[in-house]
Amino acid sequence: MISRARRAAVALAVVVAVLAPAVLAAAQWPSWWEWIAKEQTPMTRLQSVSLVVAAVLCWLVAVTVGARRSSPSWPWFLLGAGFAALGLDERFAIHERVRDRVLAPRDITLPFLPWVGPGDFLMIFVALAGLLFLPVVWRSFAPDPGARRALVLGVVLAVVAVGMDSIDPEAMSLDVERLEQTVEEIVELASALSFLTAVALRLIGLLGPPAAEDVPAQRPVWQVAHQ
Repeated sequence: MISRARRAAVALAVVVAVLAPAVLAAAQWPSWWEWIAKEQTPMTRLQSVSLVVAAVLCWLVAVTVGARRSSPSWPWFLLGAGFAALGLDERFAIHERVRDRVLAPRDITLPFLPWVGPGDFLMIFVALAGLLFLPVVWRSFAPDPGARRALVLGVVLAVVAVGMDSIDPEAMSLDVERLEQTVEEIVELASALSFLTAVALRLIGLLGPPAAEDVPAQRPVWQVAHQ
């Protein structure tokens, strides 16, 4: 059953990543970009739900590994908080509001990143913070190679999405901007689903027999005898 559950989790993520953009585009055709490229649309709500569910699963993993005392639980609590924050940002367009109302009107840019529009550097800093935390997360996923592969995919897609998001749309025509932003949102959804799959696989793995890495180290018998 554990193996079937893992395959089902991967299959569901792939189906949603492929079908959701297609359904949203068809629902608004010929304005196919309306529910995908813009903020606070069904696409961003789906991304938000994926990230919040990933956060909840992270906290379940934290409780599970904490109960087993097999590995530190704090990275999972912190990772869940990060996913929850990203999910709220997607739902309420927080960084876009800061960019449009605070940074862009003041033409605040990063001189060493000339392709980045005013205020469009916020998510670059978020991505860098995530990459700094990645070694800790990587160790937490150590017992599950499948979950690690999904995590790597999520990170790669997230980096691509942040890079696309940082490009100044003023340098594009309207049609190119719509296409670029549509592709960016699709990549963001795939990234969120990859992260969700990675955490789900780790949690499903914990439901089965403990792996060697998940079993607390036993003290030598002579140490116990001398207590």
